Amino acid sequence: MKRIEGFISAPFTPMLADGSVNYDRIAQYASFYVKNGIDGAFICGTSGEGYSLSLEERKRVAELWVENTPENFKSIVHVGGATLLGSKELVRHAAAIGAWGIGAMAPVFFKPQTVEDLVMYCAELASEAPDMPFYFYHMPSFTGVYLPMLDFLEKAKDRIPNLTGIKYTHEDLFEFSNCLRFDNGRYEILHGRDETLLAGLALGATGGIGGSYNHIMKVFLDLIKAYHAKDMEKARSLQWKAQEFISVLNKYGGNVISGKGVMKFLGVDCGPNRLPLRTLPEEEEKAMLKDLENIDFFEFCNK
Repeated sequence: MKRIEGFISAPFTPMLADGSVNYDRIAQYASFYVKNGIDGAFICGTSGEGYSLSLEERKRVAELWVENTPENFKSIVHVGGATLLGSKELVRHAAAIGAWGIGAMAPVFFKPQTVEDLVMYCAELASEAPDMPFYFYHMPSFTGVYLPMLDFLEKAKDRIPNLTGIKYTHEDLFEFSNCLRFDNGRYEILHGRDETLLAGLALGATGGIGGSYNHIMKVFLDLIKAYHAKDMEKARSLQWKAQEFISVLNKYGGNVISGKGVMKFLGVDCGPNRLPLRTLPEEEEKAMLKDLENIDFFEFCNK
């Protein structure tokens, strides 16, 4: 299976004031990605509020990302959801529209209780598009599924032929490293914690998917370049700069709450969040803007 072997972003789903999806904004958003050196999108994942969208909304959002990006752009569609049949429908749709790959996090209400349960679930999804790269999206802080990923790879390796790797959004760098080394590096373990990317690179990561890449991709690209040039002082400085920005996001609820507000400052108005996620009121947006100005955000952000 082809691999990402790069660092791509997780876009927000633009909304209108009434809470419906703003499909007309996606072409501008996709152009913003390409302009800022972002060569792929993980569509309708956590940042994209995928679990809060209907199947038809998710399909149309995916279609528009594929339609409005270059041929070499890596459009990866998140297909995880509450129902297996609905998720399988999303897999078939992603294949039909020519998406680059698919990914799925674990169901978040009726959860897989064992690694075997998770492997069976992923195998059902991946088999609907056997020629597409499939990534399991490991984010236990959101899903509550804290199953060991090394065991998952061991059980899945002979049962999910198109399993390409894991989007690893978790703090366990020991497990992350072991997954990278599993079976002589057979799988691509994508770093998903933007605030510790430098640590992930040091352990051997060659790809990642990040929410704050929406806002500061240049910082991360420069960080990666400095790391490979063995300029660790510069790499650490850039990681600290990213952490400073992420601290502002966290102050106002984290990327899934405040990230859309920052996109508005960058000229891509993604509108409000959909309930149950709250939307920052105007006074908080103004306070966040002041905090961003205090860290010189507009000197290093995406343009």
